[in-house]
Amino acid sequence: MPGLTLIALAASVLATAQGQRFPVIDVPNDPAARYDVLMLVPTRGGKLEIVTRRVGRRGDTFVQREIDCRTGLVRYLGQGHTVDEMNADDRNYMLDPIDPNSISGHIAEYACENVERPD
Repeated sequence: MPGLTLIALAASVLATAQGQRFPVIDVPNDPAARYDVLMLVPTRGGKLEIVTRRVGRRGDTFVQREIDCRTGLVRYLGQGHTVDEMNADDRNYMLDPIDPNSISGHIAEYACENVERPD
């Protein structure tokens, strides 16, 4: 799946450069920032992967998360100030319960409600 992610992210970044608009997630507890959805796909086992870009005063941050809507768990797969940094992040993040009032909670809520699942 990492290869697919790299291809999808490269396409997303290219589309951004060409002026394409991405869905925006409302994150009330971070009102000074904008969260763009660059990728949202279902994966094996009913989980989702979502890549977001946080645009704030200090620049952009890219985060890839794995979300299990059924069990209410989320974990980072990578993060960085560029897509390359995010993809190079090899820390072993743990699955944690989704806090509905956290940034990840708002992103998980959006992802679980908006993913297109194959029939």
